[in-house]
Amino acid sequence: MNTAMTQAPGSTMSQPTRSRRGSQALRLLQGYAFFYPAFLLVAAVLFVPLFHAIWQSVHAADYMEIGRFVGLANFVNLLMHDGGLRDIGLSIVFVGGSVLLATPLGVGLAVLLNRPMRWRAFFRTVLVAPWVVSQLVTGLLWLWLYDDRLGPLQAMMQSLGIRALITDPDWAMASLILTNVWHSYPLVMVFTLAALQTVPSEVIEAATIDGASAWRRFWRITLPLIRNTLKVAVVLTTLHTFNTVTTILIMTGGGPAGATEVLALRVFKEGFQFFRMEVAATAAVLILLLNIAFSLAFVRVLKSDHA
Repeated sequence: MNTAMTQAPGSTMSQPTRSRRGSQALRLLQGYAFFYPAFLLVAAVLFVPLFHAIWQSVHAADYMEIGRFVGLANFVNLLMHDGGLRDIGLSIVFVGGSVLLATPLGVGLAVLLNRPMRWRAFFRTVLVAPWVVSQLVTGLLWLWLYDDRLGPLQAMMQSLGIRALITDPDWAMASLILTNVWHSYPLVMVFTLAALQTVPSEVIEAATIDGASAWRRFWRITLPLIRNTLKVAVVLTTLHTFNTVTTILIMTGGGPAGATEVLALRVFKEGFQFFRMEVAATAAVLILLLNIAFSLAFVRVLKSDHA
């Protein structure tokens, strides 16, 4: 009798515990139930094609039919004999020029839009519009601007003695960079504008009272506080630019005389125009390796800043 009486309270106290554990297990199962469909979808559209491209890059191929194993022969042929080094160089020029121009433009516009002004919401909407526009529309719009007969930008350049932009090998890459800057600067602007909202106004006011100029306040106070966010924006812009295909395909198709044939465009042309899938897969793997190398360098820079 005494034993039953002593166990009853314990059993009563253990029921809420078991109930809580059961509810926690149920929530965990619900989390997995929501997680796995998304994971399987990502695996289906990302990891499976990625592994297939890596596998195909080390094999000979007859369009989609994978042949014998060739090791790194596809990479050697692409880099040494098939213009791969030239395409990588053009990609670096395209990415570097775009980032070097889009970053200060986006930061400058963000600083202006962060100040009190009339119609600020309107200007923010208008200035972010190029990022919303697709690459296809961007290419068609700027192709019209560069048109030899009707393009207003081309007419302006002709008044300066430049006869052609998009059809001149000396100016075609610069024209593409300008187009991509127009399309990508809003990403830097939005990131910078969001970071500027977190800068304490008291710090800026104290620097103003101490007599610091607007440039010194930005360089010494604001920029260090938003530096990490700005680095993320630069990385995302770089990766986006490195993988840009549609705009270049619409405007130049890699010409004139191969002056704008970047590595991402090479993947498209080898796979869907020349049907050399092993070369396309090899170029795609090179893009992946370059993106990974840049991302690792970025992470290293961030760690050195926090050290």
